Amino acid sequence: MKKKTILSLFVCCCAAFTACDMDLTSETSIATNESVQSVLDCQKYSNLFHAEWRSYLQNSYAMNALVQSGLITATADYGNTYGAFYRWDFTITDGSFSGCWADNYNYVANANVLLNGAQALLDANTLSEADRESVRLYMGHAYFSRAFAYFELARHFCKNYDVATAANDYGVPLVYEYNPSSNDASYPDRSSLAETFEQIEDDLVKAEELVTTAGVPNSAYITKDVVRALRARVALEKEDYQGAISAATSLIGSGTYPLMTDAAAYADMWLHDNGTEAIWQFAMIKGQETGPNTLGSAFSGIIDVLPRPSYIPTTTVLNLYDQENDIRYAAYFTYDSIDAQSVSDFMLTYCKKWPGNPELYEGKSNNVNKTKAFRISEMYLIAAEAYAMSGDETNASKILNELKAARIKGWSEKTYSGNALMKEIQNEYVRELFAEDPHIFNMKRWKVGLNRSTSEAQVVSYLPALGTDMVKPADNHMWVWPIPKEEIDSNPQIKGQQNEGY
Repeated sequence: MKKKTILSLFVCCCAAFTACDMDLTSETSIATNESVQSVLDCQKYSNLFHAEWRSYLQNSYAMNALVQSGLITATADYGNTYGAFYRWDFTITDGSFSGCWADNYNYVANANVLLNGAQALLDANTLSEADRESVRLYMGHAYFSRAFAYFELARHFCKNYDVATAANDYGVPLVYEYNPSSNDASYPDRSSLAETFEQIEDDLVKAEELVTTAGVPNSAYITKDVVRALRARVALEKEDYQGAISAATSLIGSGTYPLMTDAAAYADMWLHDNGTEAIWQFAMIKGQETGPNTLGSAFSGIIDVLPRPSYIPTTTVLNLYDQENDIRYAAYFTYDSIDAQSVSDFMLTYCKKWPGNPELYEGKSNNVNKTKAFRISEMYLIAAEAYAMSGDETNASKILNELKAARIKGWSEKTYSGNALMKEIQNEYVRELFAEDPHIFNMKRWKVGLNRSTSEAQVVSYLPALGTDMVKPADNHMWVWPIPKEEIDSNPQIKGQQNEGY
């Protein structure tokens, strides 16, 4: 396994700018690798990075991974939407794999273009100190974006990180320059998983050095705190528990993002996208949002007056909550009539986590809310898990109780230890982050299997004909997505490096 500095043909073909209002120079008029000629060009690339992640998070890839997790059941009206992932019968030709792979390598390519071009600007020594500072900031955004893209690739297309085997397990191809080539002999092979995570960490170190923007609640931009939040997530996946504790508790201890305790205010955070907990929340503008985010559409699918959900939470998920006292329950779920096509309308509980911000639509809801890429509550969960995995049950239990006390009215502190501690942390991930960051990655990390049954369905008669009863052990190869067929076919270096079982 080795690192190379060129992109595979498949990746290069995907390196065009995404369609967004960034006023970037057209690739038909100037070569991509010559598109960074000024501070303004650097800023436009930074805008592009933010637009890329806004479109990526909570899109169809997130939904594909979520339906594998067993936390939700499809409805009879789901129309086979994400059906291959619900039934666990996807193949290497599924377009979701090529899309996820291509998008992330697109982000890597754009980051590489900016990093190389920005460094050339700095080396020319023609910029004022203020402009040099701006260029360094935008380079920090690029390092963050590249780290995030490699992390997403590793989570989807690689095994769970194991310190004992990471040096021999497959990672992903690592590329550092935008250098298109038709010579497939020069395309990169897969690095080791250890090398992939080393690269992610190296990029995050550089991002922390260069991103000087202080964090504030609901920041629409990459800040020092955004970088640190990703560092906490990466460290936990890498089994670097002290690193995860340090990053997560520094954000908690800063006091910048206090947990919300009021039920009405917490619900309003999801409706009007305000509050104190979002570390990174993307900007959205009325009239420029063309449709609902994928999760909002799948979970409520507002049609005229009544919702028509494609997926609904299982009774097992709903029963995890203290439905009377947990402020999350009323904010996330509602019991109401639905617009069922296959049967007469009836009542059930569906997820309303993306009710649609009234400031972003006119008339009926469009299910558009500002995506919250990182929230402080995830840092509590990361810290609790890292403490537990490192043997510090006292601090794990303490920080878990702090989160529960904020969320559950009248909570009385409990002491957790042993298997009960880890089980409660796992349950709290579901309660807090239901349908946000795909739960399948937590399940991979915990090495727990899937056991979804029709008995968990809210309404058995409203299930699809196939796929609900599902048992998948933790060692099933399909927890790891396959390298897309297009990439295998176009890159001779990885023809023998497909993931196990495909």
